[in-house]
Amino acid sequence: DCPRPAGDRQRGEVNPGQADLLRVLLKAKADQYDVAQKLIATASELDDIAAGDMSGHVFHGWRNEVFGRDARRLCQGEIALASDGKRVRIVELG
Repeated sequence: DCPRPAGDRQRGEVNPGQADLLRVLLKAKADQYDVAQKLIATASELDDIAAGDMSGHVFHGWRNEVFGRDARRLCQGEIALASDGKRVRIVELG
């Protein structure tokens, strides 16, 4: 009956498709801003987001401007990703 520490998640809680989409978004944003992906978010942080945890440092400061805001919108179904053959772009939904 002990509570789990914050940030501790079961592997089954991660939506693998959503985690993959977040990885594509991260790559596109890192390329756009010419910054290393791991400076924005780690693989573990992407899995946390795909598991519904929106409390990480990705959602604060410059990381939020570069990636976090669109990561949240992607998870909430407000945007989609599309490829024009050369780059990934964000498509507004609704």
